[in-house]
Amino acid sequence: MGTNPPRKPRLDDRALEPYPLRQSLSVNAQKLAALRDNAATEWISKPDHYLLVDDGEQLTLCAANEQALEEATPLVAAALGASARFGTPRAHGTVRPHDGARLQPVMLVRVEVLRAHAAHVREELARRGAGLVEEDPQADRLVLRAEAPLAALIGYRQFLRDTTNARFEFWSWLARYETADT
Repeated sequence: MGTNPPRKPRLDDRALEPYPLRQSLSVNAQKLAALRDNAATEWISKPDHYLLVDDGEQLTLCAANEQALEEATPLVAAALGASARFGTPRAHGTVRPHDGARLQPVMLVRVEVLRAHAAHVREELARRGAGLVEEDPQADRLVLRAEAPLAALIGYRQFLRDTTNARFEFWSWLARYETADT
């Protein structure tokens, strides 16, 4: 008895919940057909970081966080060529099965910056609705740990680049899904 190939996830599939950051892609019909013929969505994807999903109607780049999306974008662009058009990244929620409540992704965040930038970085996290969990001063640096809705964090890496002259470390992980009013 042969083994069944792994089932491809659909955009509404619970298997995609670990990838709450989404970006739609459009390519010309010829490039899309070639992509499908070569099963390129599988070899372009990097599980645990990002997946390129073809739901039969469109392509969507599903990422674990903004850093993974930034890693994937140039690779996908190179694979798809000049016809590739990327949509705006967006946070993708889910629906709680038992009551239909809409849930949003909440991220754990760790930011490390020079102390000279700490006040601006802390203020921007607060402006984006982050709840500060911990501040850890370390010599000339400060480590901030927080939780924030993913939708509010989109673009935060660029803010850090601009504010710190690219002298920062930033990590984010999916913590949980929760109702928007929690």
